[in-house]
Amino acid sequence: MTDTLSSSTQRTFDVEKLVRFSNEKAIVTEIVITKYSSIAVWGVHPGQEVPAHTHPDGQDTWIMVRGELTYYLGNGQKKIISTGQIDVAEPSQVHGAINEGSEDVVFLSIYSAPNLKVIPASP
Repeated sequence: MTDTLSSSTQRTFDVEKLVRFSNEKAIVTEIVITKYSSIAVWGVHPGQEVPAHTHPDGQDTWIMVRGELTYYLGNGQKKIISTGQIDVAEPSQVHGAINEGSEDVVFLSIYSAPNLKVIPASP
């Protein structure tokens, strides 16, 4: 499920007020989309996953706001990313994550490309 918040003049956003969660799956809410990038907030309950994928046309930067994720690097490799950390996936680099902890996770995704194209990948 993807929600989009429309706001052409707003420049400042409160991530904790915009994040959404679902008992079924991780939820992404688009905060702002421009011709240069899209910014979204993710809400991930324990046990939920953002499936591994790539973006052939752009960089995806994740900024951890709250919690800890097991982050997929591709080729079966993974690492832990947590509050305050930033991970940059360049075009075609595998990324995705699972919340293997016991607390909710909130992170920002800043996708830098004119069009969002997602290609499923192996974690």
